[in-house]
Amino acid sequence: MAVLASCAAELRVMGPANFLYSDGDTLFTQGDRRKNGSTRKVGPPGLVLLRRYCSRDSRDGMAPGISIEGQDHFVTLVASVPLSDDIWEPLGEGEIVALKDGEAVRFPLGSHYA
Repeated sequence: MAVLASCAAELRVMGPANFLYSDGDTLFTQGDRRKNGSTRKVGPPGLVLLRRYCSRDSRDGMAPGISIEGQDHFVTLVASVPLSDDIWEPLGEGEIVALKDGEAVRFPLGSHYA
C-alpha cells in the first residue's frame, strides 16, 4: 500500500488524479478531484462509492447497464458521479479505498498506509 500511496501522491501534484488499479485480487481506487459539471471548478470528490446488498430479487433495480449473477452478496460500485438517486459516499481528496469481495477498506490521505 505504501508504494501505491507514494505513486498516487506524485500524480496528485500534476493535477486531478482519480484512478482504479487492480492487482488481480483487490481493486484500489483513489479519489482526488474533478471538474464540477456546472461551475467547471476543480475540487473533490473525484470518485463516489455505493455499497449494496444484492439479492436475486433486487438486482434488476441496481443501475442501468449493471448486472450481477450468482449468489446473494454485497457489491461496491465506484463512479466519478452518482449513477442513481441513492446516497453515494464521496471519497475524500487523496483518499485510497481497497475493495475486495465487495468489502471496502478506506485509507484517508495522511494515514499510515500498511
